[in-house]
Amino acid sequence: MTVGARIIIVEDNVAYARSIARWLARDGYESALAPSVAEFRRLYRNEDVDLVLLDLNLGMDDGMDLARELASTTTLGLIIMTGRGEVEDRVRGLDAGADDYLVKPFSMNELSARVRAVMRRKQPLSGETGIGMGPLQLDIGAGVLHFDSGAAVALTDRQCYIMSALLKAGGKPVDRRELTKPAVWSPGDRSVDVHIGQIRRKLERAGIGYLMIAAVRGRGYRLTITSTPAARDGEARVVS
Repeated sequence: MTVGARIIIVEDNVAYARSIARWLARDGYESALAPSVAEFRRLYRNEDVDLVLLDLNLGMDDGMDLARELASTTTLGLIIMTGRGEVEDRVRGLDAGADDYLVKPFSMNELSARVRAVMRRKQPLSGETGIGMGPLQLDIGAGVLHFDSGAAVALTDRQCYIMSALLKAGGKPVDRRELTKPAVWSPGDRSVDVHIGQIRRKLERAGIGYLMIAAVRGRGYRLTITSTPAARDGEARVVS
Protein backbone atom coordinates (compact mmCIF):
# COMPACT_ATOMS: atom_id res chain seq x y z
CA MET A 1 0.00 0.00 0.00
CA THR A 2 1.14 3.50 -0.78
CA VAL A 3 0.09 5.40 2.31
CA GLY A 4 -1.10 8.92 1.55
CA ALA A 5 -1.55 8.29 -2.17
CA ARG A 6 -4.14 10.60 -3.68
CA ILE A 7 -7.11 9.31 -5.66
CA ILE A 8 -9.79 11.20 -7.57
CA ILE A 9 -13.10 9.34 -7.80
CA VAL A 10 -14.95 10.50 -10.92
CA GLU A 11 -18.52 9.32 -10.22
CA ASP A 12 -21.80 11.23 -10.59
CA ASN A 13 -23.50 9.13 -7.87
CA VAL A 14 -22.16 11.17 -4.97
CA ALA A 15 -23.40 8.81 -2.25
CA TYR A 16 -21.72 5.87 -3.96
CA ALA A 17 -18.50 7.85 -4.44
CA ARG A 18 -18.47 8.76 -0.74
CA SER A 19 -18.84 5.10 0.24
CA ILE A 20 -15.82 4.26 -1.95
CA ALA A 21 -13.83 7.12 -0.41
CA ARG A 22 -14.65 5.93 3.13
CA TRP A 23 -13.51 2.43 2.25
CA LEU A 24 -10.26 3.58 0.64
CA ALA A 25 -9.50 5.74 3.68
CA ARG A 26 -9.22 2.52 5.68
CA ASP A 27 -6.30 1.57 3.43
CA GLY A 28 -4.61 4.93 3.95
CA TYR A 29 -5.64 6.56 0.67
CA GLU A 30 -6.87 10.15 0.41
CA SER A 31 -9.76 10.64 -2.00
CA ALA A 32 -11.36 13.64 -3.70
CA LEU A 33 -14.77 13.39 -5.35
CA ALA A 34 -15.58 14.66 -8.85
CA PRO A 35 -19.19 14.20 -10.01
CA SER A 36 -18.36 15.58 -13.48
CA VAL A 37 -15.48 15.95 -15.91
CA ALA A 38 -15.40 19.70 -15.24
CA GLU A 39 -14.97 19.10 -11.50
CA PHE A 40 -12.27 16.52 -12.21
CA ARG A 41 -10.33 19.07 -14.24
CA ARG A 42 -10.58 21.61 -11.41
CA LEU A 43 -9.32 19.09 -8.86
CA TYR A 44 -6.58 17.84 -11.15
CA ARG A 45 -5.24 21.38 -11.62
CA ASN A 46 -5.04 21.95 -7.87
CA GLU A 47 -4.20 18.56 -6.36
CA ASP A 48 -1.36 16.06 -6.54
CA VAL A 49 -2.96 12.91 -7.93
CA ASP A 50 -1.69 9.33 -8.20
CA LEU A 51 -4.70 7.41 -9.47
CA VAL A 52 -8.15 8.01 -10.98
CA LEU A 53 -11.22 5.83 -10.46
CA LEU A 54 -13.39 6.69 -13.43
CA ASP A 55 -17.04 5.83 -14.01
CA LEU A 56 -17.80 5.63 -17.73
CA ASN A 57 -21.44 6.71 -17.38
CA LEU A 58 -21.31 10.34 -16.24
CA GLY A 59 -24.63 11.63 -17.49
CA MET A 60 -23.86 14.43 -19.93
CA ASP A 61 -20.14 13.57 -20.00
CA ASP A 62 -18.48 10.60 -21.74
CA GLY A 63 -16.06 8.88 -19.39
CA MET A 64 -14.40 7.06 -22.28
CA ASP A 65 -13.23 10.35 -23.79
CA LEU A 66 -11.66 11.32 -20.47
CA ALA A 67 -10.02 7.89 -20.19
CA ARG A 68 -8.35 8.34 -23.59
CA GLU A 69 -7.20 11.83 -22.67
CA LEU A 70 -5.67 10.73 -19.35
CA ALA A 71 -3.92 7.75 -20.90
CA SER A 72 -2.38 9.82 -23.69
CA THR A 73 -1.33 12.88 -21.68
CA THR A 74 -0.54 11.65 -18.14
CA THR A 75 1.16 8.80 -16.27
CA LEU A 76 -1.64 8.50 -13.72
CA GLY A 77 -2.96 5.12 -12.70
CA LEU A 78 -6.43 4.66 -14.20
CA ILE A 79 -9.13 2.19 -13.17
CA ILE A 80 -12.43 2.27 -15.02
CA MET A 81 -15.63 1.58 -13.08
CA THR A 82 -18.60 0.67 -15.21
CA GLY A 83 -21.97 -0.96 -15.12
CA ARG A 84 -21.48 -1.94 -18.74
CA GLY A 85 -20.68 -5.62 -18.40
CA GLU A 86 -20.30 -6.42 -22.08
CA VAL A 87 -16.88 -7.65 -23.14
CA GLU A 88 -16.71 -5.01 -25.89
CA ASP A 89 -16.98 -2.18 -23.36
CA ARG A 90 -14.26 -3.67 -21.17
CA VAL A 91 -11.98 -4.03 -24.19
CA ARG A 92 -12.72 -0.43 -25.23
CA GLY A 93 -11.74 0.73 -21.75
CA LEU A 94 -8.42 -1.11 -21.84
CA ASP A 95 -7.80 0.03 -25.41
CA ALA A 96 -8.36 3.59 -24.21
CA GLY A 97 -5.36 3.09 -21.92
CA ALA A 98 -6.87 2.10 -18.56
CA ASP A 99 -4.70 -0.01 -16.25
CA ASP A 100 -7.67 -2.04 -15.05
CA TYR A 101 -11.47 -2.09 -14.86
CA LEU A 102 -14.19 -3.02 -12.37
CA VAL A 103 -17.70 -4.00 -13.39
CA LYS A 104 -20.45 -2.82 -11.03
CA PRO A 105 -21.51 -4.11 -8.64
CA PHE A 106 -18.08 -5.01 -7.27
CA SER A 107 -16.92 -5.82 -3.76
CA MET A 108 -14.91 -3.23 -1.86
CA ASN A 109 -12.27 -5.87 -1.13
CA GLU A 110 -11.78 -6.35 -4.87
CA LEU A 111 -11.54 -2.59 -5.31
CA SER A 112 -8.80 -2.42 -2.68
CA ALA A 113 -6.88 -5.25 -4.34
CA ARG A 114 -7.00 -3.64 -7.76
CA VAL A 115 -6.01 -0.20 -6.44
CA ARG A 116 -3.04 -1.74 -4.62
CA ALA A 117 -2.05 -3.60 -7.79
CA VAL A 118 -2.03 -0.46 -9.94
CA MET A 119 -0.15 1.52 -7.31
CA ARG A 120 2.51 -1.20 -7.08
CA ARG A 121 2.94 -1.20 -10.85
CA LYS A 122 3.66 2.53 -10.70
CA GLN A 123 6.77 1.86 -8.62
CA PRO A 124 10.10 0.63 -10.08
CA LEU A 125 10.54 -3.11 -9.51
CA SER A 126 12.94 -4.04 -6.66
CA GLY A 127 14.99 -0.88 -7.09
CA GLU A 128 15.66 -1.60 -10.77
CA THR A 129 15.65 1.28 -13.20
CA GLY A 130 15.92 -0.67 -16.44
CA ILE A 131 16.04 -4.04 -18.16
CA GLY A 132 17.84 -4.68 -21.44
CA MET A 133 17.84 -7.43 -24.05
CA GLY A 134 19.72 -7.27 -27.32
CA PRO A 135 19.08 -3.91 -29.02
CA LEU A 136 16.44 -2.67 -26.60
CA GLN A 137 16.29 -1.17 -23.13
CA LEU A 138 13.22 -0.72 -20.95
CA ASP A 139 13.32 2.36 -18.73
CA ILE A 140 10.96 1.21 -15.95
CA GLY A 141 10.75 4.53 -14.16
CA ALA A 142 9.85 6.49 -17.30
CA GLY A 143 7.83 3.67 -18.89
CA VAL A 144 9.70 3.94 -22.20
CA LEU A 145 11.14 1.18 -24.39
CA HIS A 146 14.33 2.42 -26.11
CA PHE A 147 15.97 0.84 -29.16
CA ASP A 148 19.55 1.06 -30.46
CA SER A 149 18.14 2.58 -33.65
CA GLY A 150 16.99 5.62 -31.65
CA ALA A 151 13.32 4.67 -31.71
CA ALA A 152 11.36 4.87 -28.46
CA VAL A 153 7.95 3.49 -27.46
CA ALA A 154 5.98 4.91 -24.51
CA LEU A 155 4.18 2.31 -22.39
CA THR A 156 1.43 2.48 -19.80
CA ASP A 157 2.19 1.11 -16.32
CA ARG A 158 0.48 -2.21 -17.11
CA GLN A 159 2.30 -2.53 -20.45
CA CYS A 160 5.59 -1.72 -18.72
CA TYR A 161 5.00 -4.49 -16.18
CA ILE A 162 4.27 -7.00 -18.96
CA MET A 163 7.37 -6.01 -20.94
CA SER A 164 9.60 -6.23 -17.86
CA ALA A 165 8.36 -9.77 -17.17
CA LEU A 166 8.94 -10.84 -20.79
CA LEU A 167 12.42 -9.28 -20.85
CA LYS A 168 13.44 -10.95 -17.59
CA ALA A 169 12.40 -14.31 -19.03
CA GLY A 170 15.00 -13.85 -21.79
CA GLY A 171 12.94 -15.41 -24.57
CA LYS A 172 11.38 -18.17 -22.48
CA PRO A 173 7.57 -18.42 -22.25
CA VAL A 174 5.88 -16.49 -19.43
CA ASP A 175 2.57 -17.79 -18.08
CA ARG A 176 -0.42 -15.48 -18.59
CA ARG A 177 -0.98 -15.50 -14.82
CA GLU A 178 2.51 -14.10 -14.28
CA LEU A 179 1.86 -11.34 -16.81
CA THR A 180 -1.27 -10.25 -14.93
CA LYS A 181 0.41 -10.11 -11.53
CA PRO A 182 0.10 -8.25 -9.25
CA ALA A 183 -3.41 -7.72 -10.62
CA VAL A 184 -6.25 -9.97 -9.48
CA TRP A 185 -6.43 -12.86 -11.96
CA SER A 186 -9.14 -15.31 -12.91
CA PRO A 187 -9.01 -18.09 -15.55
CA GLY A 188 -11.33 -16.14 -17.86
CA ASP A 189 -9.38 -12.87 -17.62
CA ARG A 190 -8.33 -11.78 -21.13
CA SER A 191 -7.07 -8.30 -20.21
CA VAL A 192 -3.44 -9.30 -20.72
CA ASP A 193 -4.26 -10.14 -24.35
CA VAL A 194 -5.62 -6.63 -24.86
CA HIS A 195 -2.50 -5.02 -23.38
CA ILE A 196 -0.19 -7.19 -25.50
CA GLY A 197 -2.21 -6.23 -28.56
CA GLN A 198 -1.65 -2.57 -27.68
CA ILE A 199 2.12 -3.13 -27.31
CA ARG A 200 2.26 -4.89 -30.68
CA ARG A 201 0.50 -1.98 -32.38
CA LYS A 202 2.88 0.53 -30.78
CA LEU A 203 5.90 -1.48 -32.00
CA GLU A 204 4.41 -1.64 -35.49
CA ARG A 205 3.86 2.13 -35.56
CA ALA A 206 7.47 2.66 -34.45
CA GLY A 207 8.71 0.45 -37.28
CA ILE A 208 10.14 -2.20 -34.93
CA GLY A 209 9.57 -5.36 -36.95
CA TYR A 210 12.26 -7.50 -35.37
CA LEU A 211 10.74 -7.59 -31.86
CA MET A 212 7.94 -10.14 -31.62
CA ILE A 213 5.63 -11.03 -28.73
CA ALA A 214 4.53 -14.54 -29.65
CA ALA A 215 1.71 -16.54 -28.09
CA VAL A 216 2.80 -19.98 -26.87
CA ARG A 217 -0.18 -22.32 -26.89
CA GLY A 218 -1.09 -23.42 -23.38
CA ARG A 219 1.84 -21.54 -21.81
CA GLY A 220 1.49 -17.79 -22.34
CA TYR A 221 3.75 -15.40 -24.27
CA ARG A 222 7.43 -15.01 -25.05
CA LEU A 223 9.63 -12.27 -26.46
CA THR A 224 11.65 -12.99 -29.62
CA ILE A 225 14.19 -10.79 -31.39
CA THR A 226 14.91 -11.64 -35.02
CA SER A 227 16.67 -10.28 -38.12
CA THR A 228 19.01 -7.85 -36.40
CA PRO A 229 22.80 -8.35 -36.01
CA ALA A 230 22.73 -6.41 -32.73
CA ALA A 231 20.32 -8.86 -31.10
CA ARG A 232 21.51 -11.25 -28.45
CA ASP A 233 18.31 -13.26 -28.06
CA GLY A 234 17.86 -14.64 -24.57
CA GLU A 235 20.58 -12.49 -23.01
CA ALA A 236 18.88 -10.07 -20.65
CA ARG A 237 20.66 -7.46 -18.57
CA VAL A 238 19.26 -5.58 -15.60
CA VAL A 239 20.55 -2.05 -15.03
CA SER A 240 20.23 -0.65 -11.50
